[in-house]
This record gives sequence, structure tokens and C-alpha cells, in this order.
Amino acid sequence: MLRRGDTALQEQRQATATTAVVLIANFMCNLDLWVVNVAVTAIGKDLPGSTLDGLSWVINGYAIAIAALLIVSGRSADRYGVRRIFQAGLIVFTAASVLCAAAPDLAILIAARVAQGVGGAMITTASLSLLLGTTAPDRRPHAVRNWAAVGALAAATGPTIGGLLVTLDWRWVFLINLPIGIAAILITARRVPRLPGQQGAPHPDLLSALLLSAAVAALIGLIVEVPSVGWTAATIVVGAIVVLATAAFVWRSRVHRNPLIDPSVVTRKGFPLANVAMLAFSAAFGIMLLSNSLWLQDVWHYGPVLTGMAMAPGPLMVPITTAVLRRVGTRIRPVTWVAWGGAVFAAGMLWGVLMRTGHPAYFAVLFPQLVVGGIGVGLAMGNLLATGASMVPQTQSGAGTGVLNTARQVGSSLGVAVLVTALATTGQSVRGYELAWLVAAAAGLATTALAMWLRSRSRAVPVGL
Repeated sequence: MLRRGDTALQEQRQATATTAVVLIANFMCNLDLWVVNVAVTAIGKDLPGSTLDGLSWVINGYAIAIAALLIVSGRSADRYGVRRIFQAGLIVFTAASVLCAAAPDLAILIAARVAQGVGGAMITTASLSLLLGTTAPDRRPHAVRNWAAVGALAAATGPTIGGLLVTLDWRWVFLINLPIGIAAILITARRVPRLPGQQGAPHPDLLSALLLSAAVAALIGLIVEVPSVGWTAATIVVGAIVVLATAAFVWRSRVHRNPLIDPSVVTRKGFPLANVAMLAFSAAFGIMLLSNSLWLQDVWHYGPVLTGMAMAPGPLMVPITTAVLRRVGTRIRPVTWVAWGGAVFAAGMLWGVLMRTGHPAYFAVLFPQLVVGGIGVGLAMGNLLATGASMVPQTQSGAGTGVLNTARQVGSSLGVAVLVTALATTGQSVRGYELAWLVAAAAGLATTALAMWLRSRSRAVPVGL
């Protein structure tokens, strides 16, 4: 029989192990995002028949799968237990990474990326729920920021790691997930405690998930294809799918006894505004993320290693900004930092519009944009997650964080689609990049406006992240 002190020590060790494995998994998922962006050009050169539109689905296929299944994963974690869903997600993600590395053509790679997204959805929602479930209430905002900061650390190292791996073979950007995934699976099985689920709760509504998947995928496809092919019979059908799938999803969410998105979560004071802000800022971030990689390799003709090193200062500013906020932000509400973050990010993108040139001028043009934009991301992203998470009760944390992360992934996909569309309509010229950056700047300013509105409406959002 364990004494009280032994029990407390065991609980502390479990909490430490849980935090470690959650951060490892979050690092893996975010590292995958950054290394794949750097590898897009190499993938296009190696796989036959690749086009920019097709390559965009290597990124969007993953993001759409996550967006469609985050809420289902969150509801499943609430019902069956977050450790079970987390471990299943690690297994799926790791196996799918191996399939990505073995893909012989673009179609199979996209399919494997979708499978990765399925695992990523389970990891994302369950990891954050595990972290919240093993952290004291007064420490949860701080834990959420650490969760976001680890993702930022992956972003800081991802471009350079991706560039180095691509020099060997682009397939290594997926194989790197294998040792990380196996380590996380073993730690979870041995050290992470079982948090009880709500066994009496009904099953999540999978049909709603399918309708959401269809609506998001069709919308992204429409944005990408219409500028290049016009309103043909095929694109009109896709447009109809967007409208019908969205309408059916809304109707089913209102009448189903167990809707995918619980109205009591979505309608909580301020929560819808937090999700719209997340959507807008993630779209801006998605544009910046892919455009810098493509610009460096396709316009300035940098190699993959130099591209990774050149991109690193931007994401490196995110954990630095997060660390600074821990010291100076204890008296300032997270939503206030979100407002500043959107404005700072917009300033960085506008610098790119004003100063970019087709001739390499890294320290005069790209470096300032990366540093300023990275500070904006550091101010906004983690605080957006913390602001939204603080509005959801612990018993619904899986569903709540699932909604937030769905908005994040949908926004990122929309941003990539906007970039691809801008490049396609301008023949992949400098003007196309400038149009995309203007959209990103506008989305950053929209985030600022939404955060200020949210601040005025929701005085209950806590301070002291």
C-alpha cells in the first residue's frame, strides 16, 4: 500500500512524463509541417506530373483531414479517455509517415498525408486535453503557452532540419517521425496516467464529420481551381457541394441528439469570436509559411539548406517572444497580446510588399519581415489558444480545443489556397506573392480588430499566462 508521500511522488512523476510526451508529440506534428513546406519544391521535381496545384494538396490534404476530425477526436477523447485517443493517434501518424516516405507518386503521397492528418487530429486534441487534465487550474494557461511554444521551437528548427534532410532525399522529412513517434508511443504506454472518459456519453456524430470534410475540401478545391479553369460544369458541381454540405452540417448540428459541435460549447460567451480570430490569423500564417519557402527557392533560387537557414529567424522569434511574455505579461490579458500580435504580423507582411525584389536582398528585405512576423506569431498564436481554452469547461476541453484547432487548420488551408490562387493567376510572378502578402496583412489586422472586440465583450478572460 502506497503512503501519501509515495502517491504524491508517483502522481508528480506521471504529470512530468505526461508533459514530456505531450510536448514531444506536439514537436513532431509541428516539425512535420515545417519540413514538408521546405520539401515541396524537391517533391515536385522528383514525382512525375507534379504541378503547384497538386503539390498544394500535399499540405492541404493533411490540414483538411485534421480540420475535419479534430472535433470528432476531441469528442472521442472526452468519451473514451484522452490517453487512448492520444496513443492511437501516435500509432496512426507514425505509420502514415512511413507510407509518405515510400510513396511512388503524388496521388499516393497525398493519400498518405491525409492518413497522417487523421493521426495528427487525434494527437492534437488529446495532447492538449492530457496537458490540461494533469495541470492545476491556475497553471493551465501557462501550460497552454508552453504547448504552443514547443510547436514554435519545432518551427524554429524545422526549416533548417528540412533543408538538411532534403539534401539527402525528401523522403527523409517523413522518416524522421519514426524514432520520435516510437519514443512517444513507449512513454505513453508506460508512464502516462489514464484520465477517465465519460463512458455514458453517446458516440460522436461521424456523418457530421464527413459533411464537414466535404465542405472544407470542396471549398479549398474551389478557391484553387476556379481562377485557372473558370466556372466550368465541374467547378459548379464543387460549388454546389460546398453549399449543400455546409447546409446539411448546420442542420444536422441543430437537430441531432448528439451534434458534432455541442451548441453549449460554440455559443459560450466570446468563444465564436475567438474562433474567427483564429481562422483569420491562421490564414495569414499559412500564406507566410509556404510563400517564404517558394519565394526563396523559385524566385531567389536558394538551395534547400540555405532556404531552411534563411527561414529560421522567423519561427525562432516565436519561442523568444513567448519567453519574454512570461516575464512582462503577468498583468496583461492574453487577448490584448493577440491584438498586438495581429498588428505586428501585418506590419511584417507589409514590409515584404513594399521592399521585395526579384533579386536576392536577404538582410534588407526578408530578414526584417521574418523577425517582425515571427514576433507577431509569438504574441498572437499561443494567446489565442489560451483565450479560447479558458472559455470552455474542463469536462468539454476535448471538444472545445477541437473547435479551436479546427479553425486553425481550416484557416491555414485557406491561406495556402489563397497563395496558390494568387500565384496561378499571375503566372507565379512577384505580383502574385505581393497579392498574397496583402491578404495576409489584411487578415492580421482583422485579427487585431476581432481581439479588441473580444476584449470589450469578455471581461472574464484571465490574465497571467
